Order: sequence, then C-alpha cells, then structure tokens
Amino acid sequence: MIEIFPPALLAKEKQDDVILFLKELPVPPRAKKEALIAWTKYVGAALDHDMVVALLGTLEERAR
Repeated sequence: MIEIFPPALLAKEKQDDVILFLKELPVPPRAKKEALIAWTKYVGAALDHDMVVALLGTLEERAR
C-alpha cells in the first residue's frame, strides 16, 4: 500500500501533506485509513485519533 505515496511524502514531518493527499483519493474511507496506517508504520510515526479525525472527520460528520 505504501506504493501509492509520492516519495516526497515518505517522511514523518509530512503528516499534514499526507492527510491532504489521502483526502483527495477517490477511494472509500476505510482504504484511506488503511493507507494512513501503512504510512505511519513505514515512516515510524505514531497514529493517533487526531490524525484519523483530520482525514475522515468525526463520526457525527460521517453519519450525515
């Protein structure tokens, strides 16, 4: 899954850019979250709730 990321995004400090990149992908939310998880593992970043909310929105927002 890490192959979808441009090389310029394969660094911890690119977290915000990665989230923007994933938001624009025409794939289901679950695939976006899986890609984010793969990215965090690859670059050694810690996945946290705020990252998931930034990518997918809150449960309330997604339910609308």
